[in-house]
Amino acid sequence: MSSYSAPVPFCVRWGIIATGSIAETFAKDLLIDPASRGITDVSHLLVAVASSRSTEIASRFINKVGAPSSCIAYGSYDALVADPRVDVVYVASPHSHHYQNAMLGLQAGKHVLCEKPFTVTARQAHRLVETARARERFLMEAMWTRFLPISAQIRQEVQNGAIGPVVRIFADNSIGTNALKELKDSYLTKKELAGGALLDLGVYPIHWIMQTLAPRPDPKPSSILSATTTLLGAGVDESSTILMTFSDTSQSPVSVQAIASSSLRAMADPDGHTPVVRIQGDRGEIQIYGQSWCPSKYRIIKRVQQFGVSGEAEEFEYRVPGGAHGLCFEADEVARCVRDERQESAVMPWTESLTVIEILDAVRRDHGLFFSEIVESEEYPVTMPVKMN
Repeated sequence: MSSYSAPVPFCVRWGIIATGSIAETFAKDLLIDPASRGITDVSHLLVAVASSRSTEIASRFINKVGAPSSCIAYGSYDALVADPRVDVVYVASPHSHHYQNAMLGLQAGKHVLCEKPFTVTARQAHRLVETARARERFLMEAMWTRFLPISAQIRQEVQNGAIGPVVRIFADNSIGTNALKELKDSYLTKKELAGGALLDLGVYPIHWIMQTLAPRPDPKPSSILSATTTLLGAGVDESSTILMTFSDTSQSPVSVQAIASSSLRAMADPDGHTPVVRIQGDRGEIQIYGQSWCPSKYRIIKRVQQFGVSGEAEEFEYRVPGGAHGLCFEADEVARCVRDERQESAVMPWTESLTVIEILDAVRRDHGLFFSEIVESEEYPVTMPVKMN
């Protein structure tokens, strides 16, 4: 009599660059058993953490997140990428350092998951993709929202025609702070770290628009108009609004207008009942609630094309399972891509990451939102003036 033996999950060994809050959230999600969210084909092991300042900082981080005793603390990023046990490097440094840190991992022969925004400039992003392609390494922007089950459900609703052809999208990510007071020590208000609302908050609304309209032969908008306001004395933007038009194709028979907004000062959902994303079609709309980076529910409102006629609504709630924050789902995608020897994810493809950063470039260029030459440089390697934890 033979007994059934379940397949052994494919295990990816992770190294984390930088020790800030997003690195902590990601590490804690990695340490949660994937079976708690119904995942049995892949698993994760945190084997190394690096701080550019000291080994002690990395050690404190390891203890804080509860990583296994086998996890090694490094006092430099170079030491981490030289560790042969590391399969994938997660770049969790501020925006200003993404390009240099991601390139470090790729040049060392590691697969790379790089926090959003992918890079500061489109030129940098194209260089990363070229390097990943040449070295046959996996590379992905860590837009974790795309991998949440609720996001997959919403994309499926759109593709199944639940609201008909999409004609207009509103997407907002605004956090309602007194930035100069509440965020005075945050990278969000630091020009030298490529801060501001646009690069940090604005990527989420743009990615909601992109994933809603995917797949398209050419994801680029046919026109971009924008407005920004500057955070007084900080040299970064406080608010931004982008109006884009996407031309009709054989897959989308109508042109689509899309508005992506972000703000450090204004609030996207002041009463807890305001949709942060609205996807409008000929036969209804999908309203998304909660935070735009991790929605808590969505509503599908059916309608007929007649003025003054209200439609019926159906509501779907969502909670991240297993006590996780939600970044675990993008880690699962990375593991599957590495296992299957894919260089990019079909859910977060290079073309869409490149399109998003090109949109951000266009907005910054139109409003004179530039960072230092070294932060925007595509030269590698260069020594960054600010060391990170």
